[in-house]
Amino acid sequence: MLSLSHPIEDLNFPDRYEKLIDVLQDDIARLLVAPPPESIKVIEGIAQEVRSRSEGILVPVWGQSGSGKTTFVMNASYWTPKLFTQTLSYQDEISYDSLTEALREFSSKLPADNSRIIPINVDHRENDPPSNKELSAIKRFLRTNGANVPSVIFWPETNADIAASIAKTYIEICGEPAVDLPLRYSGPHKSSWQDIASATLLYANKIDSLENLGVDPKNYDPIQFHALGKFLRKIQQDFNKRVQEYKAELNKPVSLLIVFASESTEPGILTQLTNASRYTLLDAQALISVTSQSLLGKWWAERRGLLTRAIVQLNARAIALPPSATMSCIGAFGDGDWSEYEKIGYGRRQRFNVLRTLLTTDFGKLLCGKHIHRFEARGRAADKAEQAFTILANRGFNLGSDKGLNRILADALIKMFEQEKISVQSIKAETQLPISKSIPDILIDYKDQYVCIELTWRKGNFLSSQNRATVAQYILQKLQTYVRQLGWTSD
Repeated sequence: MLSLSHPIEDLNFPDRYEKLIDVLQDDIARLLVAPPPESIKVIEGIAQEVRSRSEGILVPVWGQSGSGKTTFVMNASYWTPKLFTQTLSYQDEISYDSLTEALREFSSKLPADNSRIIPINVDHRENDPPSNKELSAIKRFLRTNGANVPSVIFWPETNADIAASIAKTYIEICGEPAVDLPLRYSGPHKSSWQDIASATLLYANKIDSLENLGVDPKNYDPIQFHALGKFLRKIQQDFNKRVQEYKAELNKPVSLLIVFASESTEPGILTQLTNASRYTLLDAQALISVTSQSLLGKWWAERRGLLTRAIVQLNARAIALPPSATMSCIGAFGDGDWSEYEKIGYGRRQRFNVLRTLLTTDFGKLLCGKHIHRFEARGRAADKAEQAFTILANRGFNLGSDKGLNRILADALIKMFEQEKISVQSIKAETQLPISKSIPDILIDYKDQYVCIELTWRKGNFLSSQNRATVAQYILQKLQTYVRQLGWTSD
């Protein structure tokens, strides 16, 4: 769904596996770093033990808080895909019936011919070892393969003595296994921590270059931290502090929407200058790489942190407005001579139909939060609108004519919001943004944010690849103007 939701409102840096899963879901695999070889050998030995004994085993896993025990256990299938299935995260009481029921439900979603071992992670009983009664239930469950499926119960612990005690008691009940228990886990090597943190920052937010906001994982020394979790927690605290500082600077969030109105019917090269995951949000690296040889590109290259901040704090986006929408709006809400357009068969339209056309554009959907779906043009062929736009462009967009077009589009937006019953404080053309000297072409005052629309009217198929640098420079020029008017730089 298209949305002008502000990225600064949901920027985050998860420091625990549980939060990472909530945020990243399937992308978690991109953050996984292979555990030490000895840890892999241990779980391979555990798998061999289960198969040779034809019964499961309880494996206490000891490691410092934040060492990555949960990540290690929850991704056993990633480290040894031929031996283990995905991990069952178990949160219920420790009883034979509860374990059996949970395993049956979990295994029902696996292939019918599954022969791999199911790992079970008991991650809610840290510093609360199983009682003798619970150990008896675990023994029965593992020996009888409760759901007719081989399984291993991992029991993470931060207390070495408790882990050793669990292992000792279990061995006394079930006998000595061929692997050493408890399993000690130290986590990935410290040389990988900075890369893990950088990847977390990227995949949790789906925005490139966030380290340029001033919290770069490469500036943190892993040697100073005894566990990966502590390392990530420190970066998280500093990152959250920086985000809060940016939020506090503007008493009301601002979104900047740079709109290209031309004969282009598709976003064209804008797709190369915007974020692949956050639709229409600008991409700092792409903008600089395209303009690297220009004075403006060099200016921004020296201020990469400011560029990232501008994009994030201003929710800066770029979008195309096709001629089918612009010409419909001008025909319905403008009052100029229309005879030249009628000669090519492009007559004026009823406002209701115009608003429906506007709502099918990415521009209209973005402002109204509509779902994306491919619009099938009917009735008036798209080439008629393009021909009409050519007539408009030949008249010229200078000498203030573009300001009149901006007002027409503002009037159309007012009616569109009324029709969609979307409440806004006001929609005005050529009105100063209350919190700066900026005067956007159209200012929409939503209840929770200002949206500054900067329109540029261009002749021809302006969003074609040959204009990539020109488009990028125009965007960077607008961003430069805004950061100066907001007082973020005096350069």
